[in-house]
Amino acid sequence: MELGSVLSGAFVIVVCALPFIMMSKNRKKKEKQLLQSLSAVADQNNCRIEQHELFGNFVIGIDESKNFVFFYRLVKDKETTQAIDLGKIEKCRVINTSRKVKHDGKSQDVIDKLELGFLPIAKDHPEIKLEFYNSDVNSQLYGELQSIERWAKLVNGRV
Repeated sequence: MELGSVLSGAFVIVVCALPFIMMSKNRKKKEKQLLQSLSAVADQNNCRIEQHELFGNFVIGIDESKNFVFFYRLVKDKETTQAIDLGKIEKCRVINTSRKVKHDGKSQDVIDKLELGFLPIAKDHPEIKLEFYNSDVNSQLYGELQSIERWAKLVNGRV
């Protein structure tokens, strides 16, 4: 009787833990694929990723020795890749597109989009924008605001 209870308890624990184990495994697999894709973009420019940051659907990295920033994003089977030579950039800025909404008589800012903008030295070239967050794709922010500010500071320290 006791052995049956122990086996039943163990079975229930395994069944409850299995979805969490599978989600963790899938997340790590997706992160590995994102990092491999970013490394491929760096390889195309004869660079290597020395520092990077992963989020749900994108990864950003930098080759500090060659002064390049790399970006890879995958949303609904649409890939976005970018390689930016910081030697050709004047400055970097955070682009926070938000709107005001009223809730319970109080006005509140809601972020619709966060982009990292790279202003080129050559005035005839357009600004390069890397999308960190879009409310149409993600329902909540998961540290993107802090990350984008950190990357803007890192890049501005190198241009």
